[in-house]
Amino acid sequence: MTSDGGRRAAILRAAEKVFAQEGYHGTTMRQIAAEAEAQLSLVVYHFTSKLGLYSAIFDSRQYVNQERLDRLAAIPDLGADDALERIVRAFVDPVLVLHDDPDDIWFARLVLREASDPSGQQRPEIREPFDSMAREFIKALREALPGKPDGFYHWAYLFSVGALTQSAFDDRVRNLTEKAYTEQKPEILRSYIIAGLRHG
Repeated sequence: MTSDGGRRAAILRAAEKVFAQEGYHGTTMRQIAAEAEAQLSLVVYHFTSKLGLYSAIFDSRQYVNQERLDRLAAIPDLGADDALERIVRAFVDPVLVLHDDPDDIWFARLVLREASDPSGQQRPEIREPFDSMAREFIKALREALPGKPDGFYHWAYLFSVGALTQSAFDDRVRNLTEKAYTEQKPEILRSYIIAGLRHG
């Protein structure tokens, strides 16, 4: 028999997939229940509303952002020659781990969808955890790359987010070539972001 926590976790993972495919406004609780093979009443029991379920997804995945912040805090000297590379690894690598699991990849794709949804600004439950993390990385970039013009650090961070979130879709690469080159993706992504930050 599946435990109450197990049922809740299954609903969360199913919701990630449906939200990633259909978007927040295009998704219904009934669709999520069907994907989770659960009664609609059980979904409502655990999460009350669609926004409650959506927020719970990001709460359950907050460990990813926490790991990114922990790795950032572990960099001993943000003025060191290798600081930028270490900042980018802290930012990128915990997310790339999600790409290796067919269940976890849906959360990475959901983050891309949320980041590109203008109505996402109306969901502070989701926005604030990412904004607070962004401020820490922007602060670190200021120390690692002093002397950049005003506005550089904020836009450069957001452009880095764009590169990272787009990397969740290997299918796009397969449309352009016979191979997805997934083995090379992490190093190419890191190098791309580092070069943009350093020479932008």
